[in-house]
Amino acid sequence: MSTTENNTYCVKTDGFHGELFRPADNKYPGKALICFTGSDGKFELSRMLARTFQSHGLTTLALAYVKEADLPKEFFHIPIDFLEAAAARLHHLGYEKVGLWGLSKGAELALTAGSLLPKLVHAVAAVSPMSTVCQGFTMEKGISIAAGSSWQFHGQEVPYTPYGLDQFPLGHVLWKSIRAREVTMYDLYLPLVQNPAPAAVIQVEKINGPILLITSKMDTMWPSELAAKQIIKRLQEHSFPYFYQHLSYDYGGHLFLPMELGLTKFFKGDRWKNKERGLQARMDSLTKTLRFVSKW
Repeated sequence: MSTTENNTYCVKTDGFHGELFRPADNKYPGKALICFTGSDGKFELSRMLARTFQSHGLTTLALAYVKEADLPKEFFHIPIDFLEAAAARLHHLGYEKVGLWGLSKGAELALTAGSLLPKLVHAVAAVSPMSTVCQGFTMEKGISIAAGSSWQFHGQEVPYTPYGLDQFPLGHVLWKSIRAREVTMYDLYLPLVQNPAPAAVIQVEKINGPILLITSKMDTMWPSELAAKQIIKRLQEHSFPYFYQHLSYDYGGHLFLPMELGLTKFFKGDRWKNKERGLQARMDSLTKTLRFVSKW
């Protein structure tokens, strides 16, 4: 097999849906990254991100966990087992250290999975993260709150913090978004970060390796800046033995992806007068993420 050949995987035969991107010039031997994005559910975004890391010499597996063949269609009881199977496959292929890179809802997944898979996961980069496991939701007819957690593991529901609502406040979200001229669900998620269910707080201290948190002060989608600070506080309280860092940027929005992307225009931190500074911030995060990988 050529070192640049990409491998595709599907749930029925491999236990997960993904595509492996191998660099021609591997600058991080023995290491591999699994990357996935958020509630957009777009596998193509994960593939674009994987190509970006591949172009910098890092073997990267783009992972889908919703909305692809044989995967859940909603953000309700999504099996973390998919990620477990993906990490195990990379170890089988000879990668001694496997890290996770997740954005938004994917950052919630990355931190949760890292805490549950200490033998398979050796580092986590969480971009625009959440500090608690959140209640699930469905998008079949608009947006509706699901009767349970976003995640499950080995058939068991992962404890979650409920929204405290019977119905998704779509009207309020639309009104706030129109008024702010950007997509925002900040008011919905702030109580979850401020007053989480104790059992639902992600046990980041169980992650078996370094942790990198990346946020923007202009993230109005949900309170990722506050969530990151709470994660750092928890790591300090538990005397976390590995390296950890919170990179907080003044510009850039919720979709803090280290590449040029049209979707970022939906957030003020990446458009108009902030467009260039937002892109610079996101690209700086790429440099520092690769530096983080080199230290595993």
